[in-house]
Amino acid sequence: MVRRIALLLLLLLAPLLAAQARESWLIAQYADDLNEAQRELDRRLADNHVPVGLEVAEGSGISILYIDRPFAQRIGLTPDAARLVRLAADDMQAVEDRMNALMSDGWFPSDLSRSPEAFYLLFVRLPWQVEQWRFAYGMFSAERLQAAVELFQEDNMVLCGISLYEGVQMWYLFAESADWRPERHYFTSYANDNPAIIEGFNHDMGEGWIPVGFTVGTTAVTVHYVQ
Repeated sequence: MVRRIALLLLLLLAPLLAAQARESWLIAQYADDLNEAQRELDRRLADNHVPVGLEVAEGSGISILYIDRPFAQRIGLTPDAARLVRLAADDMQAVEDRMNALMSDGWFPSDLSRSPEAFYLLFVRLPWQVEQWRFAYGMFSAERLQAAVELFQEDNMVLCGISLYEGVQMWYLFAESADWRPERHYFTSYANDNPAIIEGFNHDMGEGWIPVGFTVGTTAVTVHYVQ
């Protein structure tokens, strides 16, 4: 049975990243319309671009990070469908119930984006069972991010989503699943400008790291990689 503990904090979302594209990865931007973004997501997944990251700025737009399927297959991400979900933050019992229902139906959480009004989540359909999940948050720094990952690993929980607010606080989504056990995690930040983002992704993926989530701050983009 899926279980969760959810911690609530209202924060402001940082500006969006400019869209970028390369052969092995793509960050695509869409209008602030979840249905439109879902249609484009379905189209890209059919073209073997696997969605792994989500960033939402309410009133501005939606950004999705994709990687080519051969890269996703290296870490066992072979979904046949993906889903964008918005959950209103004013009813945490409803959030819990909906999250539990989605995971019980075969939807695995891939990334998180938090706004003052809602939780936005990217799910991929995989035959992975989730034993428990949890939202958490804390002040943001590279050291604290790594410490949070190590802390939840003590409960067999693995990071499945990050969302940065105002450059100082990070929201996390953790889940326990025997099917999702990356051997190594790597977090890095790139300056929020096109050349730095392109160079950063190309370099780190060239070193064998696979991106599985991202979040955008005012001056930097933070990326979660695994091997």
